Amino acid sequence: MFKKTNNMKLITFISAGVFIVLSAFIMKKEHSPWQSLYDVKWSLKKIYTTNGVEEVSTKAFIKFHRENKSAGGNGSCNSFGSNFTGKDNTVSFRNIFCTKMYWEGVQETENTFFKLLGIVNRFEVKEKTLLLYQDKELLLEFASE
Repeated sequence: MFKKTNNMKLITFISAGVFIVLSAFIMKKEHSPWQSLYDVKWSLKKIYTTNGVEEVSTKAFIKFHRENKSAGGNGSCNSFGSNFTGKDNTVSFRNIFCTKMYWEGVQETENTFFKLLGIVNRFEVKEKTLLLYQDKELLLEFASE
């Protein structure tokens, strides 16, 4: 009986150890908000300014590229690119550049988009929505495709 009890204790101890080790592997790693940004085409849906909210129905979008810490897309008419830096929920876009075509009817939207992108310093991802802020002020809203 003594040997059987020790074997049961050993089995219980080993089982508990295996469970703890496996739980560590199975549990989700702390999810970085950055993981949600990559490999997604984010279509611009709304621009928030002091004049109100502009619903955007152009082909404006942004994509984030992990490998070279760049972002790019379309502003409504022109293609654009940028470097970005960030940590946790902060982000800043630097060296924004774009092609220089003029399109009647969408140019003002594009100009506002690029201007606001240059002052963004924070982001949130909520399900399929990307929100870009300057401090607490919401500036740009995107939806994933």
